[in-house]
Amino acid sequence: MKHLVINKWKALAGTVIVGSALATSGMVMAFPEGGKGYGYHKASHHKGGDHHERMFERLAEKLELTEGQKAQVKANRDAGKAAREADRKAMHDVRKQLKEAIESGADQATLNGLGAKLGELEVRKMQHRAEMRKQFEAILTDDQKAKMEQMKAERKARWEQRKERRASKQSD
Repeated sequence: MKHLVINKWKALAGTVIVGSALATSGMVMAFPEGGKGYGYHKASHHKGGDHHERMFERLAEKLELTEGQKAQVKANRDAGKAAREADRKAMHDVRKQLKEAIESGADQATLNGLGAKLGELEVRKMQHRAEMRKQFEAILTDDQKAKMEQMKAERKARWEQRKERRASKQSD
């Protein structure tokens, strides 16, 4: 009888060890590059900053940016990087605080205060993006600006087509 109990414990311990090993290897495979960001954005889908770098390279190619223009864009982007990362961390922290406050049943004044902080950070992010867009457009030639407007119109048309297809699929 004692021998049977020991074997059950060995089997249980073995199962726990194998399960842990499989779970750990699954997490390593899911996040092979240890990407930056939070939640979904850690996944290899974005591959850290490579995603944005590839997008910029495609845009630079389509607009035929000069090396000087590329260098100016990179300098502008790098100039605000520390502030953007600090704001991103602050947004993450405030969202976490807000979630915890809601789960713990905090009063409405506390929730409103955290919501106001989150709103301020969101506004700052939007302002920063608008400023970056202005800086980018300032380095473009008139021909490049026209090409960019054409690309925006084409992208909007594709978006409208996808929107219509989705609407027709939902109505079926």
